[in-house]
Amino acid sequence: MSAPTTPPPRVALVTGGSRGIGRAVALAFARNGADVAFSYRREPAAADETASAIRGLGRRVFYRASDAADATDAARFVEEAASELGRLDVVVPNAGIAPDTGWEEVAPETWTHLLSTLLVGPYATVRAATPHLRVSGGSVVLVASIAGFSAYPEELPYAAAKAGVISLARSLALALAPQVRVNAVAPGWVRTGMTRELYDDPRSRTAIERSTPRGRWGEPEDVAAAVIFLASDGARFITGETLVVDGGESLGWRVGRLR
Repeated sequence: MSAPTTPPPRVALVTGGSRGIGRAVALAFARNGADVAFSYRREPAAADETASAIRGLGRRVFYRASDAADATDAARFVEEAASELGRLDVVVPNAGIAPDTGWEEVAPETWTHLLSTLLVGPYATVRAATPHLRVSGGSVVLVASIAGFSAYPEELPYAAAKAGVISLARSLALALAPQVRVNAVAPGWVRTGMTRELYDDPRSRTAIERSTPRGRWGEPEDVAAAVIFLASDGARFITGETLVVDGGESLGWRVGRLR
């Protein structure tokens, strides 16, 4: 009788993994026993620090600069990560941008860049990873936003792209079934570099806290915990869903209720 074999460790791929939500997700996977591949757009020092933290948790890491808006480069990064770490079990296309554009001033190039980064890039990443995920029976967790459920005229392209991500999760869940599960998380206001200007302004920070039933901003680790759940065996019968992680803000809580 042959000795039982130990299953290989899971491998998670995270785009935009050097800071903010992506960094929290990458570290959460490492803490849960996964080797991690992550990409970053800029700030190599932050990427080096994240990689060092992953190694400090006893996990292998592969990382390099990659432009999420470039579908060809996104696919190349996936193949390099799979080759370096041996397999892919979870893919989290997280890289994103969120410029304030208003709705009347949105230039065509702004639309193109936002949609390429937030919607086409995640699709290209998942498409490239699909052969590996079918072999491993893995899963995908896309990163949407509560903006994808609501009207945000001041961030119209961003909201439209995130609504597309929610739809993408549903369509890919059918396209990749039954071997691969596809879900999404939809964060609300999370304290990251992307939202630093609002958080640092006392009036904006307080207004958001008062409009959130949980009474505070989200932290990157709050979103990472939801991603870990959706990627885990605990969610093995969940696919095509979007898990809102916003402290209840989208329920319509109003400041007046606290007065």
